[in-house]
Amino acid sequence: MGRTILCNECHSTFDEDILKKKNSENKCLVCGASLVGENVDSDHMESPDKNSGQVVEKKTYYYYKEGGGTLDEMLFKGWKPLYTFQAMDVEDAKRQLKEICPNSPLLKTTPSKQIRCPRCLSTQFQLMPRKFSLLTGFATNKFDRVCVMCKKRF
Repeated sequence: MGRTILCNECHSTFDEDILKKKNSENKCLVCGASLVGENVDSDHMESPDKNSGQVVEKKTYYYYKEGGGTLDEMLFKGWKPLYTFQAMDVEDAKRQLKEICPNSPLLKTTPSKQIRCPRCLSTQFQLMPRKFSLLTGFATNKFDRVCVMCKKRF
């Protein structure tokens, strides 16, 4: 597939191969405007958005390690970006960052509140009543968790 060409007048997109087949390499097939000097590589343009029908242009995002990890569109003067991304939005840039640098402080997820066994990290456990003694008597109301997999009490 060839390059994607955008008409600035009617905002129509054309594949370069289709324009060559129609013998209209310099004119828009819809409005007839000139396309000379307005060619755009396919890596800078994306397919039209399904909802709006407009072409979405990729932006450049910079990832800075300073300051706890930031992902921004602006190139700061004093900081050197660790990575540079071509993405449609911040979520796409974060997805690309996750592929390149999965342990980034920007992508830290909150730990789940699910209880796990400290030995085998299993989530299967039972509640067992604590044993009683002569000092505490029979009135103990505390329970221990017991892992079903490794039988560890915690």
